[in-house]
Amino acid sequence: MTSAGDPDGVLWTGPFQDWLGYRVWIAADGSARLSLEIERRHLSQYGLAHGGVTLALLDTVGGVAVHARAGGPARLVTVSLSTSFTRGVEPGPVLAIGRVEYLGRTIAHTHAELRAGSEAGELLALAHGAYRIFRAG
Repeated sequence: MTSAGDPDGVLWTGPFQDWLGYRVWIAADGSARLSLEIERRHLSQYGLAHGGVTLALLDTVGGVAVHARAGGPARLVTVSLSTSFTRGVEPGPVLAIGRVEYLGRTIAHTHAELRAGSEAGELLALAHGAYRIFRAG
């Protein structure tokens, strides 16, 4: 995970980020943040963001939180992601917030939320994730 030379400290998580269009960074409190403008290309036939978009955002922000807290493991993968969708995600800005709840040597657990527009925005979905950490060496 690199900062891609962005002066705001925005991280680059790979080509999927370019395709989906989100921005991700580490907040001052150590949690991860991810923002995305939900556009027509993200919508289902019902005019709301496809559930896969919501899942991708929550999974990514959880993984970034683990990566940052663990000091940059060589690699990590999602073991499980339990998600509750509380409201449909309409076009417009969303913010995902990810925090590490437990960090072990090989497993980490996270809590992530997706909110409309800002941290104070309406709760759209939340997730609890488990990530397997593969450390270098």
